[in-house]
Amino acid sequence: MKQRVPDEYFRPHAESDDVSSGSPRRRSEPSGVKAVPASKVRDGITARALAIILVLTFALAYVVGRLFVFPAVTTAAPASPAPSATAPGSATATSTPDPLAPYDGNVVPVTAANVTGECLQGWSANPPSGLIDNEATTYWSCDGSGVIETLVFEFDRSVDIVGMRIVNGNTVVPDRYLAERRILSVRWTFPDGSYFDQGLAASNRSLQEVRIPAHATGSVMMQILDSTPSGTSSADANQVSISALEFLERG
Repeated sequence: MKQRVPDEYFRPHAESDDVSSGSPRRRSEPSGVKAVPASKVRDGITARALAIILVLTFALAYVVGRLFVFPAVTTAAPASPAPSATAPGSATATSTPDPLAPYDGNVVPVTAANVTGECLQGWSANPPSGLIDNEATTYWSCDGSGVIETLVFEFDRSVDIVGMRIVNGNTVVPDRYLAERRILSVRWTFPDGSYFDQGLAASNRSLQEVRIPAHATGSVMMQILDSTPSGTSSADANQVSISALEFLERG
């Protein structure tokens, strides 16, 4: 009795192209590569492309961080050192005073020792000595407008003159202030030729003061430059008067 081989032992095998029909058939060895259907293959990113993307991402993050997270810092200029206190007795730099600036320190009145002057436009019963006698009831006056009338004041020593005070108009005799002329400006001239003009208010009965740069002198001349018209048509109102005058020196 012959033994029968099971039918599954005779299943057909794929034949290789290089195996002839006359060669004995060999059973093909299984391959180590497994075929994958094309539908299951997905598009991917290569390693080089991935590296480039990462580098660009880091660069962009750095730039954004510098602009928004770490703003630019400006360097402040170093502060100037505070001035140090100067020890007593040490030398300090002082500014030179302007010789043309009016004196603004303490003053004291000084009276001239003598005064001379003539009324060129008419006689007057009130001589210029009434301005230096320290009497409240005396004054100086001249007929006419007073323009070009001059008075020369002399001191008994050299004085640092820094200003003058004038009571403009006749405040001694009642009702004469508005009736007479009032002086509007005078010129003060020193022996060295220097001078300055002083403007006067026509309706101020008080002492009107002016300050000048300190000027050492033994005398000074006053000249009337302008005056107002008379307040009335009376002939005796056509005159100018000064009721009081003071010179100022350094206090």
